[in-house]
Amino acid sequence: MSWRGSTPTSRSRSSRGLGRRPRRASLRRTRMTTEIITIGSELLHGLVRNTNIDLISGMLAEAGLRPSYHTTVGDEAEFIAEVFRTAVHRAEVVITTGGLGPTSDDITRKVIATVFRRRLILDRAVLDEIRARFKERGLDMPPINEVQALIPRGAIVIPNARGTAPGLHFTHLKTECFALPGVPSEAEDMLRDYVIPFLKQRNPGLASMIRVVRTIGLSESVLAERLQGFEREEPELKLGTIARASGVDIHLSASSADAMWLQGVLDRGERKLVERAGTVAYGLGSRTLSDVVGEALLTHGLTIATAESFTGGSVGAAVVSTSGSSRYYLGGVVAYSNESKETLLGVSSETLRRVGSVSAEVAKEMARGARERLGASCAVSTTGVAGPEGGTAEKPVGLAHIGYSAQDGDVSERYLFGGSRADIIARASFYALDLVRRSLKAGVPWSEPSSRS
Repeated sequence: MSWRGSTPTSRSRSSRGLGRRPRRASLRRTRMTTEIITIGSELLHGLVRNTNIDLISGMLAEAGLRPSYHTTVGDEAEFIAEVFRTAVHRAEVVITTGGLGPTSDDITRKVIATVFRRRLILDRAVLDEIRARFKERGLDMPPINEVQALIPRGAIVIPNARGTAPGLHFTHLKTECFALPGVPSEAEDMLRDYVIPFLKQRNPGLASMIRVVRTIGLSESVLAERLQGFEREEPELKLGTIARASGVDIHLSASSADAMWLQGVLDRGERKLVERAGTVAYGLGSRTLSDVVGEALLTHGLTIATAESFTGGSVGAAVVSTSGSSRYYLGGVVAYSNESKETLLGVSSETLRRVGSVSAEVAKEMARGARERLGASCAVSTTGVAGPEGGTAEKPVGLAHIGYSAQDGDVSERYLFGGSRADIIARASFYALDLVRRSLKAGVPWSEPSSRS
């Protein structure tokens, strides 16, 4: 459904005191300076993960841009206004998300109207589209949603194919401002269909690319030691790392007007990173451990089962997150109590009595039991202490034993993870998948396609 008749092209005059601060000639860039503003108290207080940052940053690369600034601000008009004023002084592109809904804390359009002195005007075409969107669902539009049809004077309406909040585009002096909804899927559509094409026209020729090498098994500091000297060898490339529960992602980026040169220098840099990382490199781009394990199982014609105690099904959930997992995943058993370990997986009561449930022996017996009882080629198991209670001097919180069973034998690995209960469970689940990966000798083959964005 399209938004009709809502693309005015007039530009308002700038408000007093909002003019761009002069830049020294030495600071001028060929790439437009870009700022991302994410609006929402739920983001500021850590109640909701801020996924829009990754989304916008990744898509900006298609237009040859990288964000120079990122600000998160709560739902308070005074602070949102301050952030807007700062952004238009220092950036040539400002992209905001959030605050375009119909509720009382959705105040982005009001702040835009105040800061940039653009009167809000009811756009009848937009209002009709919002009503039609509700009618499609068999509902009458609540009166509260009428506020979403208030458009700052001179702003262009960006269509919303999924929801009721249109995006906004306006220019202040030489700064292009885009206000998008906070819902990631809605923001992504607007970025892909409107914002990125517009910015490509404004920033022709310059392209940016990002490559990602994903690793597991080494800390960020140890990995940094392996990468020492890389940027001296490849000065055109920018290197960065991001630590996650699933491991450390190495980011490699560069910009150039020469696309072939850019491709070549990133290919060379990516290969060097994989060589330095070694076997801890498991994938490129957005590939997950589950993707890599699934591909290896299919390649070898194998099936897998899971047996979990303290991870409570997280390993199985990770396996089935990959499309096509039904071709190799036979099922899983969550056996939390000792009794269930005995009855469901055939773990020996003598083993449980002698060494306890959190042990290498039990991990191996759990994996073997799952493999045999579900008829799988291989199986992986987890047992441990997630905390915050239940730890002892001998078996502290964070201790985990991960088992793997195949026809040629059983193995187990011992880990001591830190963090909260959720952190420990997440890390143990990822390392369980990694044990499968390493057992199958899967990783980053030289022929694997590079991640390109």
